[in-house]
Amino acid sequence: MKAFAVCGITNSGKTVTTERIIGELIQRGYRVGSIKHIHCDDYKIDPDPTKDTARHLTAGSRMVCAHAKQETALLFPHRLPTEKLLSLYQGECDWVVCEGVSDIAIPKIVTAHNKDDLQEKWSDQVFCVSGVISSSISEYGGIPAINAHKDIKGLVDLVEGKVVDWSKLMI
Repeated sequence: MKAFAVCGITNSGKTVTTERIIGELIQRGYRVGSIKHIHCDDYKIDPDPTKDTARHLTAGSRMVCAHAKQETALLFPHRLPTEKLLSLYQGECDWVVCEGVSDIAIPKIVTAHNKDDLQEKWSDQVFCVSGVISSSISEYGGIPAINAHKDIKGLVDLVEGKVVDWSKLMI
């Protein structure tokens, strides 16, 4: 399984870049999963307190699985490390695209409005620039800038060429 992140400043094109990459990877025949980091401090998945899953959580279960006919949801009453989340995708997905995730050393695409934003989010894991700024630059610090609206095939070609199997990164 291969995993990478799309990180950037608010409203800089993270979600558009992520959804376009997911669509193109699926079109190429891959099984794709995603992780969306929620930056709001007070955000909480809050199941209906009268339903059984919430009652299981209230009773103290460390993990609750809502297993329905159409979907399955896992609820943890605590934050899991990104490495643990990625391990849940192993065997289910060929690719995992992590939007807004910056707490793990995996390859990254950075989105930004301007060069100051790029500098703020820059790390050694960056292999591409995209988002709003990619309309006005073709590279930054020797790293290519590719606009997901204009050249999604080129962007995903780069992703396929640069991102290695996640398990090799965990050694």
